[in-house]
Amino acid sequence: AEKNGATLKRVVDESTPDITYILEHKAGSALIKLRVMNAISQVPKAAPWVNEQCIRRYGKAINWSVFLCYDRDDYRADITKFREGDWALLRKRIRKGVMIVDVAASADIEDIMLQDIEGVCAYLRIDVPVSLEGRRGKAKMKHLFRSCGNAYHEGARARELIRSLDMQKIMNTGVLPLKEIETAFFE
Repeated sequence: AEKNGATLKRVVDESTPDITYILEHKAGSALIKLRVMNAISQVPKAAPWVNEQCIRRYGKAINWSVFLCYDRDDYRADITKFREGDWALLRKRIRKGVMIVDVAASADIEDIMLQDIEGVCAYLRIDVPVSLEGRRGKAKMKHLFRSCGNAYHEGARARELIRSLDMQKIMNTGVLPLKEIETAFFE
């Protein structure tokens, strides 16, 4: 991927479950390491990973930023719960001087994907419907897929659907604060 004169390259390392990228641009390069925790019970294990596998392994002199990405499960849910309990412990255990940025989704992932309804419909090879049935994103997506004889699948099985979406369009909607990440990497 290339943007603003920067190139993003994936580094494959079979010895680790981490997802690693190198971002290169005229001002230098950046190491991007992603760790998917998969369950809320794994949150306390994130701090040792940041401290050992990132900061200690690659150096304290790097200006580290940690992006805590999560969804609030409910549109009305208060973000403060992500500053209590295990989340507070995580924030406390990450080394001082590390910038922590919250990237909290206030919607289902399907609500976010449906921000590019044209991309979803192009993937399904159907016309954009006048309206979508269902209250929440997942119900809307399932109904849309069923309407053309397909089954909607989440997770890794949705990879091709996700690749067909216009991420810039989704980012511009502001439903998910992806601008925070883009700003850190490209500006």
